[in-house]
Amino acid sequence: MIRRSPYILLLLATCIWGGNFVAGKALVLHIPPVTLAALRWGIAFLCLLPFYGRQTWRLRAQFLRHWKTLLFLSATGVAGFNTLTYIAVQYTGSINASLMNSATPIIVVVLTWLVMREKFAWTALPGILISMAGVSWIISRGSLSALLHLSFNKGDLFMLIAVLCWGLYSVGMKKAGGRFPSSPLLLAQIAFALLMLIPLSLIEVAVKSPQIAWNSGLLSGLIYIGLFASIVAFLSWNRAIAMAGPQRCAGFLNFIPMFSAIFATAFTGESLQLYHLIGAVWIVTGVYLTNYAMKKRQTQAA
Repeated sequence: MIRRSPYILLLLATCIWGGNFVAGKALVLHIPPVTLAALRWGIAFLCLLPFYGRQTWRLRAQFLRHWKTLLFLSATGVAGFNTLTYIAVQYTGSINASLMNSATPIIVVVLTWLVMREKFAWTALPGILISMAGVSWIISRGSLSALLHLSFNKGDLFMLIAVLCWGLYSVGMKKAGGRFPSSPLLLAQIAFALLMLIPLSLIEVAVKSPQIAWNSGLLSGLIYIGLFASIVAFLSWNRAIAMAGPQRCAGFLNFIPMFSAIFATAFTGESLQLYHLIGAVWIVTGVYLTNYAMKKRQTQAA
């Protein structure tokens, strides 16, 4: 079934990532964000190494020939997106951050047009503008005055940068996904990301001197983000992109806020606000209109 359709993989990835926003919000209270990202990917690296280490090593010459592509994917999707997300949830709620992530499908569409030179459907422009209005409404927390005066929460701004990183990663994976096997490619990306994250983490620990109280809850959260959110979700997402392309997959990212809201209300006591719902409706409506316009254009072209 998975071989015939990428939809199961997409739903699995977005469900796990919905939980990642909630787990990250809880963990970042105890572990600084860059260190948290380094621990997350360190766990993922150690889990993948026994299974795909030899295969990755055999492909080392091929990886080194494409080191610029590998570095780009590691910096945007592995190190950049996740670290920025953990920084963002220090200042904004997990529901808010996951809703901001719903802007990613629009960003993927635009980046695909700019980077991969796929013809842009101008009939999709209204949908893009509606989604951007939804993002702006969430950033301003439903305050027109805050929107007019650009009074943004810095957590929302970090999340917007994270979303841009993920859009770049998704487009890059479409170009790189067919060159390498998915699991060795992910292991190589993690290795490159750790080369960036570990030195930054050491600096962060030296500056902040965090007092981390290790306990079973903290360890279980790290296992969740290191095993499920890093390996299972990434492999599912990357495989789906290779099967269907970034534009078809991008729309499924709108399931992340739904799963995040379920997990957040169930486990952390966060509550949905009216501006969350209004912004989410605008974002989902915009994404639907954009995808409809692009599908119609593809049908006419065929």
